[in-house]
Amino acid sequence: MYSFPLLLALLALGSLPLRAEETQGLVFPIKSVSVSSPVLQEVIESVNVEEGNDVTEGQVIVQLRHAKEELTVKEGERVVEATEFVYKGAKSLFDQKMGSKEQMLKTQTDWERAKIQLALAQEQLKEKTVRSPLSGIVVKKYKEAGESVDRVEKLMDIVNIEQVYVQFYLDPKLLQVLKEEQPITVRIPVMNDAQFTGKINFIDPRIDASSGLFRIKVLIENPDRKIKAGMRALADFAKKK
Repeated sequence: MYSFPLLLALLALGSLPLRAEETQGLVFPIKSVSVSSPVLQEVIESVNVEEGNDVTEGQVIVQLRHAKEELTVKEGERVVEATEFVYKGAKSLFDQKMGSKEQMLKTQTDWERAKIQLALAQEQLKEKTVRSPLSGIVVKKYKEAGESVDRVEKLMDIVNIEQVYVQFYLDPKLLQVLKEEQPITVRIPVMNDAQFTGKINFIDPRIDASSGLFRIKVLIENPDRKIKAGMRALADFAKKK
């Protein structure tokens, strides 16, 4: 998220001709994430998407090398089967008063420990498959197959612009007349002054100390993705007074 001084700088660099009483804002995607590696240094086996591709939430986007983890899971499954068999045998003997309770409890503990170890191995294997945390568009890819990646190192950026919001900084006098869910019409000059109606979905309860302004977000439906993040938009809030 842009800080207030940076946002003002961006708006100033791309300032648009304003009509009377209009305020300029900046378009942001409704969701934006940087997907990182969840494990310590590992080699990328495959990258399954390219920049510009649509992805769905939960889709596999990167596969890290995982042969060792697969073998560990298979070994864990065999150990669980073996310890379960031994436990059931010991329990049967105990039930028939032919075995000790101590032996039965020991084999039960071994079985429970084996199941925990298997669950840990399965989790480690699961971490080697990186899935998209949201539905959206891949806008930046940082790594290719065969490269090494470390924990929290970026793999790709994904944004969802099926909804966007325009962020404005306004005079505190408008706090008395604006409310959440209130419809607001914005126009976007680079789209031939196309107008879109959105709703206020956030009013910052704080006043920025350096500028004396407060921040709002206007949410706009964008199913055809015509509105792009980074566009500048204009709205006349004076009409709301």
